[in-house]
Amino acid sequence: MRIGCAVSVVLAALLGGSPAAEACTHITLSARDGGVVVGRTMEFGADLESRVLTSAKGTRFQSPSPSGASGMAWTAKYGYVKLDFLGTGRAVDGINSEGLSIGLLYLPGYTEYQEVPAGHESAALEYLFVGDWVLGSCASTPEVKSAIENVFVYGQPKTFGTRKHVLFPIHLIVVDSEGRSAVVEWVNGEVNVYDNPNGLLTNSPEYPWQLTNLKNYVNLSPFSPVPTELHGMEYAGTGQGSGAIGLPGDFTPPSRFVKMTFLVETSQPVATADAALIEAQHILNNVDIPVGAVRGTKADGDEQPDRTQWTVFKDLRNLKLYFKSYTNSSLQVISLASLDLSPGSPERAMPVESKQTVVDVTGQLLVRETGAP
Repeated sequence: MRIGCAVSVVLAALLGGSPAAEACTHITLSARDGGVVVGRTMEFGADLESRVLTSAKGTRFQSPSPSGASGMAWTAKYGYVKLDFLGTGRAVDGINSEGLSIGLLYLPGYTEYQEVPAGHESAALEYLFVGDWVLGSCASTPEVKSAIENVFVYGQPKTFGTRKHVLFPIHLIVVDSEGRSAVVEWVNGEVNVYDNPNGLLTNSPEYPWQLTNLKNYVNLSPFSPVPTELHGMEYAGTGQGSGAIGLPGDFTPPSRFVKMTFLVETSQPVATADAALIEAQHILNNVDIPVGAVRGTKADGDEQPDRTQWTVFKDLRNLKLYFKSYTNSSLQVISLASLDLSPGSPERAMPVESKQTVVDVTGQLLVRETGAP
């Protein structure tokens, strides 16, 4: 199914007639102790109603084929924790028991899924199942790169509640516990797999274009420039940070890719995964979208303001998934080591959105001794 030219029509149906507002950002940080932490934001105009779900080892999956008959079937070799969308139960992000992380991000205007050749229905994988298939089947990035060549990922419009004829254009990023990362994109009906040494991804255009675009910003530096003398007068930067003048600050995917690359590459090395978690939060805060800052085309009706619906951080060595939402900015954590993900264990779920958690520290105020500094 070709979707490149139909993206605006399909998404208009999803968002009630207005153009799509979507923005996702993914980063990866490594620590000196071998820890690997990935962070990812999920932005969207329509409420995705995401949940955190568990999926046990041994769970059986069945994808349909384009004809509606049975497509690819598999049994999960690994248990995992995932986030879904629109009540589908399908993984849009997650981490498995082997420390493999996946993220599905938007790629509108470019994604064109594969055709399934006649006689290959058993290898037909509907794109909505890609996240679950990778999390349940693969333990490392090299495994994903190899396995993806043996399936045909296709897409057909579907109905999600009151949303009719919706087809999401996505690309995939994977990172394993060794820090190895890859990006998978479906363009012109072909699958393209790219090594991703910086573990970073946003949205359109395609990943190779984003890398080429970085050449326009090679002048950026975390260091203040050396003062220049002109006509007997010395000119210095107006404050710290002048080495980064020209760093994009808007919310478009190319600008976020440049900004995240700069912040990740200039961040100070950290010793532990816990320190990398703190650093990742500060970096991703730079692309957090408050309601109203990003909207669809100004017109009559709903402009569908974008917002950062949720953010996840995954510690791939210590098997922890941290998350926060627009309504609750306090970090919450789920430890895979404390979960029963053995065959037959029940699925567990909780909504991502929750009421803001505030810690009252009034009682921790100490009496200050007279004369103390």
